[in-house]
Amino acid sequence: MSSKANSIISSFQEVLSRTSSRSEDQGSRSQAISPREKKLLRKLDWRIVPWIFILYFLSVEDRANVGYAMTMNKQAGHTMAQTVGLDSSQNNIGLGLFYVAYIIFEVPSNLIMTHVNPAFWIARIMITWSIVTGCLAAITKPWHFYLLRFLLGVFEAGFWPGITYYTTLWYRPNEISSRIGVTYLAGPASGAFGGLISAAIQLIDTKGGLYGWQWLFVISGILSVIFGVATIWYLPSKPEASTKFLDEEERALIRRRLGMVPQGLPQETETRLPAKGDLHQIFVQLTDYKVWLFCVLYFTPVMAATSLGYFLPRIVQEIGTYTSIQVSLMSIPPYVFGGIMVYIITRLSDRYEDRGWFIIGTSLASFVGFTILSFGGPVGLRYFGLMIVAGGTYPTVPLSMAWTANSKEGATAVATATGIVSSIANFGALVCTFALYSGWPADAPRYVGSNMINGGAMLVAAVCALILKLKFTSLNKVIDAGGKVGSGGRDFKYLL
Repeated sequence: MSSKANSIISSFQEVLSRTSSRSEDQGSRSQAISPREKKLLRKLDWRIVPWIFILYFLSVEDRANVGYAMTMNKQAGHTMAQTVGLDSSQNNIGLGLFYVAYIIFEVPSNLIMTHVNPAFWIARIMITWSIVTGCLAAITKPWHFYLLRFLLGVFEAGFWPGITYYTTLWYRPNEISSRIGVTYLAGPASGAFGGLISAAIQLIDTKGGLYGWQWLFVISGILSVIFGVATIWYLPSKPEASTKFLDEEERALIRRRLGMVPQGLPQETETRLPAKGDLHQIFVQLTDYKVWLFCVLYFTPVMAATSLGYFLPRIVQEIGTYTSIQVSLMSIPPYVFGGIMVYIITRLSDRYEDRGWFIIGTSLASFVGFTILSFGGPVGLRYFGLMIVAGGTYPTVPLSMAWTANSKEGATAVATATGIVSSIANFGALVCTFALYSGWPADAPRYVGSNMINGGAMLVAAVCALILKLKFTSLNKVIDAGGKVGSGGRDFKYLL
């Protein structure tokens, strides 16, 4: 037992003592980045990262608007629940149907993206879900809500893992976490601005014959459609096809950095629909126990993050006695703090080329936060616990998805694994929708049971991260000895 503990400690010390150099090997850092590479990375960062940040911001905004719609203009009796006649169980059914559709269509969407222009597919996803979002303003019956939420899941499926896959086309493994992290900042940023936006829109309640929640869906839908259409022209395709955005020298540099060779595939081959090869890849990934560990690892922070996304206004409302506008405004600081921690932790993860220890640390912090939120006495202490929950939960999501992508070789394998992991993880969203918070009326007002289920799940995430870290350490030793591992014969080291 002591030898294993010493091995873990030695591994941790080795990670922290690494220098900032990088090598041509995808898993090492023994050669410094050249000025040309830095210039290229700046060009990619300014073109790609801010844009997918905006798209993901709108995605989270459109998905989470339901939470604000249920509390907007409550004193006037004009919430979506009050005006449409939705009770809490019907609301949960609608929320859950989104994830049912999302789970079913996640992997197929991601696989299609590997065979078409990924920028066009991302634009398609966004345009179709935006239209559905705008239609939510017209619901008058519960079944309208059910149908549109299901369609929203159908059309938005594949967006987040698709962005992860798209990032791997442009960046090396030890550069992905910080880029995905910046993109994921849109989650807490959307929550923060969503509070401001909903507070402002409540002031135009009944203007133009629309309730405040209806204005929220209309405005969100229009903005998302505009950016979805613009994505067709603005977001570059794969590096080898981006002749207007990159010159030949830059495209060649990207191929060298990623260890790629020119594909030389005819156009009809690149755009073929998923077939037997994709089905085989799905089977390969489903039979890899590491993929299932990643599923559990990702499942838990998704459950906790979804709880924050949908129920944070309700949690804040139950902490004290506040008006609906005060609830919207008090929902902002946890999202802001969570966003700050996402930025810091994901950059440190890339800098030290480590995923496991950072996921373990953030998961444990989230557990502590849920404990304080549940059992703290004063209102201020419980609110502080909510801040810690956000700061620990949000960074775990991009770190887990980046680690999943880092562990696979080849476009189809990355797309399939991230699609499976994201799809399975959304069962966590179903759990929190149907069984926690508003789905567990007896748990109100303190939601101790809901909070501690989320907190306990984050402990499970920490255990999964430790197991994966130890396994990859073992596989790296085989690679160091000149061997190959995995079904693809991987000969470069895993990020730990």
